[in-house]
Amino acid sequence: MMRRSIVNIVLIGLIVTLFTSVHCLANFITPLKERGYSVIPSPQNVKITENDIVLDDSWSIDSRLPDDHIAFQTLKLDFENWFGIELDGKGNKKIELSINENIFDSDLSNAVKSQGYIIDISEEKVSITGGSDAGLLYGVQTLKQLVRQNSGVGNYIVPEGSISDWPDLELRFIHWDTKHHQDRMATLKRFIDQASYFKINAIAFEMEDKYEYPSHPIIGAPGAFTKEQMQELTEYALKRFIELVPSVQAPSHMAFVLKHEEFAHVRADGSNYHSCMCDEEAMELIFDMYQDMIDATPGVEYFFVSTDEVYYAGICDKCEKEYNEENRSLTWVNFVNRVYDWMQERNRKVVAWVEYPLWPEHIELLPAGLIDGITVPNRSEEWLENENEAGIKQLAYSSMQGAEYLFPNYFPTKYRNGETEGRLKEASQKVQVIREKGAKPIGSFAAAWDDAGLHNETFWLGWATVTQYSWTVSKPSLNQNNADFMDAFYGYDAPFMVNLYRDLEVGARFYESVWDTRITDERDPVYGSSYGKGAYDKYDPYLKMPEIPHAKTLDTRPVFQLEYGDKIEEAVQLEPILEQVIDQLHYKMNKVSRNRYNLEVFLSIAELELFTVQTIIKIAELETTLVGLEKRGRSHLEKVQELLEVNKAVGDILSNQNEMWDNLKTVWQKSRFEKGMSVNGKHFVHILDDVKDHFADRRVGLDYMLAPFQRMEIPEWKNQMGQLIKDYAQYHDVKISEKEKKRLED
Repeated sequence: MMRRSIVNIVLIGLIVTLFTSVHCLANFITPLKERGYSVIPSPQNVKITENDIVLDDSWSIDSRLPDDHIAFQTLKLDFENWFGIELDGKGNKKIELSINENIFDSDLSNAVKSQGYIIDISEEKVSITGGSDAGLLYGVQTLKQLVRQNSGVGNYIVPEGSISDWPDLELRFIHWDTKHHQDRMATLKRFIDQASYFKINAIAFEMEDKYEYPSHPIIGAPGAFTKEQMQELTEYALKRFIELVPSVQAPSHMAFVLKHEEFAHVRADGSNYHSCMCDEEAMELIFDMYQDMIDATPGVEYFFVSTDEVYYAGICDKCEKEYNEENRSLTWVNFVNRVYDWMQERNRKVVAWVEYPLWPEHIELLPAGLIDGITVPNRSEEWLENENEAGIKQLAYSSMQGAEYLFPNYFPTKYRNGETEGRLKEASQKVQVIREKGAKPIGSFAAAWDDAGLHNETFWLGWATVTQYSWTVSKPSLNQNNADFMDAFYGYDAPFMVNLYRDLEVGARFYESVWDTRITDERDPVYGSSYGKGAYDKYDPYLKMPEIPHAKTLDTRPVFQLEYGDKIEEAVQLEPILEQVIDQLHYKMNKVSRNRYNLEVFLSIAELELFTVQTIIKIAELETTLVGLEKRGRSHLEKVQELLEVNKAVGDILSNQNEMWDNLKTVWQKSRFEKGMSVNGKHFVHILDDVKDHFADRRVGLDYMLAPFQRMEIPEWKNQMGQLIKDYAQYHDVKISEKEKKRLED
């Protein structure tokens, strides 16, 4: 009886806990979500009824706006392309588009109110009123996200009611980093459309060498965008109320410029990472690049001067002041002030990484109006207070990618021998946390670095999440945000996508952590690091292959399994998960309403992850066959046959690698150009950075992802096995067929 009472008490406790959990979760579910609708960013105010309104061809657009207005075009074309609804019906049902600068009678800033909108949905009329042209477009984007198919009926519906919406923060940046790839023009226009869909209104376009730089053409990589192409892209973005903001790395991260011998004389202390900050010719070079990008982006209000990681400010022998911590800070301040004044003369607002080597007490020396793009929670209250007093504006910075391989750390995971809660959780709390510390952000910045060469298609969940929590800072729950993104991005007919993202992340973390490392022999020691100048070793990921057995006795040891036993076990557990991911991706590609190519990219990543897992399992199995072969009671002929099977299996690994790799390259190059390509006789100059050692820069092409396998020298191991088989057969007078001899030689 006592035991039963204890069980009852435990069950009651579990029921109470479950009820409490459900109740708490319900508090975080927005009214739209309760009715089965998803909008991201989540609107500020929503009042809807239990009724659904059917949208079909009986509806028309009623607007006094010109037909080429982006809100009109977006509504008409996307309704037709996405839902098959032609909004030119002859009935009385109207979707009214209008602009009213006074729709919000409140203390909101003009910059915020102008981006707001009101939607009213009833049986006979849908009205969308924007506080400006931009607000009207955002209202249209919200209506598009609301439209879903009526289950079991097949028609398209939206909820009856009203939405009143505006952003909490006026600027919502995302980051395109193109240091190790170049997207096609059509891809970038699609990205701009998708950014507008999520109400993103600024893109920091980190060009590096992907622009022609007319003043110094040597800098531009083969096939770099021309001024005319950039102007076309800029106009395309501005039409959608997106600032395409050039981001030029200087005075550090300049290997894309300083690797060329033409600029060797402006390097700081001989390093291609950093230009001399006391060299007037170096400053003229930087200003030339700035001007080239200003000319390429007419009508844009901002310029991003990427003053980050200036580890060696003032180290140049042309600098008169002693190289120490204080002077590093002052040298950085002088650079920023000079750049700011130069940009002011050209009517550009300056965004910068306001960080090391700057001292907090030197913040007051910076110009009011500067925008700090990297406001993060670990900033001290003194730092933030000094920025506020100096009149420096701030962006809430979140990085959706640092240096992870293949796929970002969106969700909690083990990463590089530590635990992380995932980038999404941090992003969801960022604005609120830095406000509590005293920051006064005017916007957000969703970074996604190209250091490890991830495909941009992997970043959309991160970009949309950062934007979500700068549009509506305190809502919704992160789980709802993730679900809303999947509905908005793929359509309402793509359930359980979050699970696929989680499994792709698990596969990526295995791919990243499975490798052994050795000191590199592929590059010279680097100039220095964030700790200062000094020759630091860099390491290459690889795995040791099994020992080749003794040619006479076949004696060998299980070195692969002894060295990598834990990884082999992990691979065995992961294999069925990745096989299921691939099956689900194949299925969902035929089901999603839009962004099918995104899933193609994910499939190519999953196939690389599965290849990694299966290769490790297969090599372990081959070693098992080899170990103890000399002790098994078999004839020499049977042992030769087993060795031939091992050799064939290694050939299968290489064949699978080629098939997987050909597919990945084909998929990725649908949206981007060949990495490191030559164009019209101009060849890409591949010289490694003296400080940074990016995973994606270790190879000219995409095969940086294959580099760890290449270092294993599997083809060479196969050749050694082939020679072993021939030697063993000769020692023991075993005949090998001509067919098998030919296979050994292939």
